[in-house]
Amino acid sequence: MPLFEQHENTLSALFKDCTSRYEQIELICLATTDGFPVQVYSKPGLDVEADTISAASGTLFSVSNAISQQILKHPFRVSFIESEGANVAFVTIYGKDADFVLCMSASEELSIAHLRITINRLATEIAKLA
Repeated sequence: MPLFEQHENTLSALFKDCTSRYEQIELICLATTDGFPVQVYSKPGLDVEADTISAASGTLFSVSNAISQQILKHPFRVSFIESEGANVAFVTIYGKDADFVLCMSASEELSIAHLRITINRLATEIAKLA
């Protein structure tokens, strides 16, 4: 993604800082809203393909945004998926020239509230680059 090529090292540092603070974070994926990967981090041993998680993130963005626009009459901001043992959050980053979706997965030891705070902080930092 050309927009973030100049910020690749900054994104890596932001992801590394976030994952070093919270060992429960298993995955961070920044993707375009149409499902292309920008930057992906996954814990060693986590079998996730960047293209697959980016495409899923883009799809969830599209569905969440359509529902949010239709029912709530506002743009999509955040979605959560709760599962046995882990949770995933998806946040939209509205940039100047393009929009992105940030996905973060963490084990259940990191509460949903803490996951929300963490992903929103990271999204705020990334939005400064977008």
